[in-house]
Amino acid sequence: MRIPTNLLLHLKSAEKFVIASHVSPEGDAIGSALALAMGLKELGKRVEVVCHDGLPKRYAFLPESDKVRREPSFEPDSLVLVDCADLERADIPDSLKQNAKSIVVIDHHPYKNAKRRSAQKGEANDWVVWVEPRAAATGEMIVALLNALKVPMTKEIATCLYVALISDTGVFHFSNTTPKTLRLAASLLEYGVDPQELAYRVMEVRSFAATQLLGRMLSKAKFEPALGLCWSVLTLKDFAQTGTTDEDTENFVNFLRAVDGTRVAVLFREIEPKHIKVSFRSREGVDVSAIARQFGGGGHPAAAGCRVHQSLRSAVEAVLGAVRKSLLSSPMEGEGSP
Repeated sequence: MRIPTNLLLHLKSAEKFVIASHVSPEGDAIGSALALAMGLKELGKRVEVVCHDGLPKRYAFLPESDKVRREPSFEPDSLVLVDCADLERADIPDSLKQNAKSIVVIDHHPYKNAKRRSAQKGEANDWVVWVEPRAAATGEMIVALLNALKVPMTKEIATCLYVALISDTGVFHFSNTTPKTLRLAASLLEYGVDPQELAYRVMEVRSFAATQLLGRMLSKAKFEPALGLCWSVLTLKDFAQTGTTDEDTENFVNFLRAVDGTRVAVLFREIEPKHIKVSFRSREGVDVSAIARQFGGGGHPAAAGCRVHQSLRSAVEAVLGAVRKSLLSSPMEGEGSP
């Protein structure tokens, strides 16, 4: 993995960093941010991790998670975005988007226009961009970066990086899992990481209220076997009556993808009237990131998301229309010309 020389020079020369990621951060985003922060602190840097909307509760067990802030306490020399390449999607205060002196992007999402799109708006003068789509997770890139900076590995850093890996590989059963990914995971276990406990916390554990919410989602699921489409919705009423929030829905969409015959799974969550979050998962090579981009979102070919500012009914109709069109143009395995 080739690390840009200007990135290494930048991280060595700057002294004060704020590290952030995208809105609704998951394990790769949080794990990568915390690991990089701990690594830069080892080099004597002043560093804060910022989640403007607050750290998701399910990641409060991670080392140094108690130090995550909603607002930075100082003006940084550099804003570092991990697992995120677009200021519009960054979970940071607007003032930081507008006043950052320089921005570093470390991301594995295949989004080539990250620098150009944001830089045209004049939010920053100095950009350093490292995008590596072949990496299974941004955490993979952080490992390489910390090694290049000669930061010693610790159990705390390894724990955060292992969470990053299992989050974006589905505990190593998604198609982005490579021999390199598994070798990296094995090397992290050498530092005392508990794989059973971390897999449970990241992929399985949920409150009883969230379990009730999951039941509602499953009870409303629809399956279109001819297309291989499985989808469901969660409304404001569902959240209110179970005492839950959108944060409790992490990994829910995977239950829809697990339905036999599903090629694309879609979960709609009504956050506010005319504010709908949409999660996509796919199998058999269907690129759901292309669908998400039609609605201003993005992600990976097999896992993506977007936000739609329409009524729930309109959002469902528009998004499912795009999904059905994509599925009709992508024959199922075994179909088509020999």
